[in-house]
Amino acid sequence: MQISADTEHVIAVLEEHSEGGLRKKNDMAVILEIAATYDESTLVIDIIRTGTGLWKVYGTLRRLQPGAEGYQQLEREFATQMNTLREHLADMMQHADDETLKRFDDIYFGMTTGVIRNLVDLSHDLSKLKAMQQA
Repeated sequence: MQISADTEHVIAVLEEHSEGGLRKKNDMAVILEIAATYDESTLVIDIIRTGTGLWKVYGTLRRLQPGAEGYQQLEREFATQMNTLREHLADMMQHADDETLKRFDDIYFGMTTGVIRNLVDLSHDLSKLKAMQQA
């Protein structure tokens, strides 16, 4: 997929202002490019909001010990946020070319530990984008 200069600029600014950098900057570029090309502003807002929520729940889970009060509820919320993010990404990928769709399918839509890690990494980047929007 061809990424426009405007999208590349947004990613570069985001990378520069993200302590530790972005974890999935190429995928962020694809999401933003598709959103801009196909006028999917509402969907990209949903992706950013859901990703940010997933990142916050993940951060809270990491601080708690399994079995702590509220841990199971947070685990359920994590699974819900993760599945919602995957649904939004699938909606966005209806506009993608076959190669991009296959890559996203391999990275985000499987049922492996690696897929969960990839979704968490993407959520990290989405939360950075949300923070930059609010600044």
